Amino acid sequence: MVSMKFCNFVVFVMGMIIGGAIMGASAGFPMEITEQGPGPGFWPFLLGLALAVAALVLAVFTLCHRQELTEEKVSLGTAANRQTYVVMVLIILFCGLIHLIGFYAAAVLLVPCIMHRLECRDKKLMIFTAVGVTLFIYLVFGQLLHTSLPSSVFLE
Repeated sequence: MVSMKFCNFVVFVMGMIIGGAIMGASAGFPMEITEQGPGPGFWPFLLGLALAVAALVLAVFTLCHRQELTEEKVSLGTAANRQTYVVMVLIILFCGLIHLIGFYAAAVLLVPCIMHRLECRDKKLMIFTAVGVTLFIYLVFGQLLHTSLPSSVFLE
């Protein structure tokens, strides 16, 4: 078992790394606001900034409550935590698959996998949800916002 203080520190570091990476990656896209709305880098940059700010808030909270959080113990090996670790691995695989097979194909694969981890066993519902979510993302980002999401390296 580890202390909540240590866990908060790990989450702070990861939040800063991921938030910084999101902000850095989105800086490569236009962010200025035009008559069509904000550029494609605007919202991801804000998301990365929000994650970094949340990580900083967690760090300040941890510093202010370090004594209580040192005494509070966390068990990382529970069944519920193991489920969370599996979902984290699925998301990491999703990120790799985006590069290989493209965003839309990776999303169609990720959604049923996550639903299965959440104990949904209705195959029709899983397929309908995967296609529906991916179609929604395509319509909103691809058509409405004119943002091209990553495609397969095999199509480049």
